[in-house]
Amino acid sequence: MAPHAELDNGTAYGDGHIPNSNNNNHSTTAKDDVFVVNSPNVTYTDTEIRSKYTYRTTSVTKGADGKYVATPKETLYDFKVDRKIPKTGMMLVGWGGNNGTTVTAGIIANRRGLVWETREGPRAANYYGSVLMGSTMKLGTDSETNQDINIPFHDVLPIVHPNDLVVGGWDISRMNLADAMDRAAVLEPTLKAQVREEMSKMVPLPSIYYPDFIAANQEDRVDNVAAGDVASMDHVEMIRKQIRYG
Repeated sequence: MAPHAELDNGTAYGDGHIPNSNNNNHSTTAKDDVFVVNSPNVTYTDTEIRSKYTYRTTSVTKGADGKYVATPKETLYDFKVDRKIPKTGMMLVGWGGNNGTTVTAGIIANRRGLVWETREGPRAANYYGSVLMGSTMKLGTDSETNQDINIPFHDVLPIVHPNDLVVGGWDISRMNLADAMDRAAVLEPTLKAQVREEMSKMVPLPSIYYPDFIAANQEDRVDNVAAGDVASMDHVEMIRKQIRYG
């Protein structure tokens, strides 16, 4: 999560989920709309956004005389979006690996608004590089100036903020994420020091382990696996239960 970001660029929290030093929990209710759609096909309630969209395409057939016949087709779709953002979990396969530990540390750093020292100076957490949090889309054109109006991509619809994700997952190693973060050797020591306590309490769930699908150089760290080394419905049910209940 952009551990190289310049401090001068500020901390990017997207829609305003700026950490509170006294409370790291964020509201899961939808924020105020950045825009509304003025259309008979869109309706708003306190809990939902409902819209109708007509998808138009053309079906082409070839007649006996060799001529093509183009027939317009229309399909009407009804969409419903909940305006209240639910509590959302994200479970990572290989949570204790390079990607899993870096993503987890990045979310914690952004959630807490961390700043850390490097040889090049202080750096601040942000979500630069994230398609969801760091990009925009064209909403339309200004009715007076004819200039493009662009809005953050994450403001198009109510979307869970990465800072609000509850992170978990599986790994073939039972090493806690603080030690796994050291093993990955990706993040700056000054950042690791600030997230270490929280990540030391995170331990992956036992993983399914099929040796044929795991690189041979991972064998030495295998100490956290479910029974059985071939695909089975028992493994499927185990995963389903863990997804439901953590």
